[in-house]
Amino acid sequence: MVIDRARKLTAVLLLTLVLLSACSPDRAGQANPSGREKPSSLLVYSGAGLRRPVEEIAASFEKETGIKVTLTYGGSAQLNSQILLTRQGDVYLPGDAAELAPLREKDLVAWEKSVVYHVPALAVPKGNPASVRTLTDLARPGVRVALGEPTANPIGKLADKVLAEHGLLEAVNENVVVRTATANELVVYLSTRQADAAIIWEENHRDFANRVELIRLPELDKYVKTVPVTVLACTKEPEKARQLAAFIASPAGMAIWQKWGYRPVGE
Repeated sequence: MVIDRARKLTAVLLLTLVLLSACSPDRAGQANPSGREKPSSLLVYSGAGLRRPVEEIAASFEKETGIKVTLTYGGSAQLNSQILLTRQGDVYLPGDAAELAPLREKDLVAWEKSVVYHVPALAVPKGNPASVRTLTDLARPGVRVALGEPTANPIGKLADKVLAEHGLLEAVNENVVVRTATANELVVYLSTRQADAAIIWEENHRDFANRVELIRLPELDKYVKTVPVTVLACTKEPEKARQLAAFIASPAGMAIWQKWGYRPVGE
């Protein structure tokens, strides 16, 4: 009798374990009740100044392939730190190819291709209330200047280099009212007339064309930068990441870049 009860208890316990296992959320059937493969997802890091075209390209890629794209924006220094710390992500578009150096040192760049140019320009609020026409005007007393933070983004680093090479950096720093973490913030300061002038990427002017105007300076031509698309070595989806990177640089992708005012590399 005792043996029979023990056998019955053992059978009940075994049945309970089987049922619990079948209902476990770790099983594929519970995680994906349809039984179909879960949709792929890619994590993309992008310089904040590239937001408009990158958003549209990602949406077009999702529609065409069904692969979900999650976008993270920021200054290059911030994004580099995030990638180096987490070792997560699939594709990266910094505002300047030179910003890939810390990732190359750690062998985190698996593939890269130059895509479009980033063109610097002097920008002022509509109507140019401070009558800024040249780089020298940025050092004039009373002119409020907005610049990017050189340790945070390529446009800030470029602006300091330009001004230093023209012997103006120290004087202009006396007029700087803000150093921004991203390129987009510079245009916001101009559009709200919190600054009289800034060195920006000319492509970022597009959304604010009714409130901000560009002053083209020949001396800035030699500082044009190149935006690359890269596949990160830490990707867990190398084929799909390469597929997205190729799409970003494809004719379909280039049409979107050009729509937002960017010039393809080689043009």
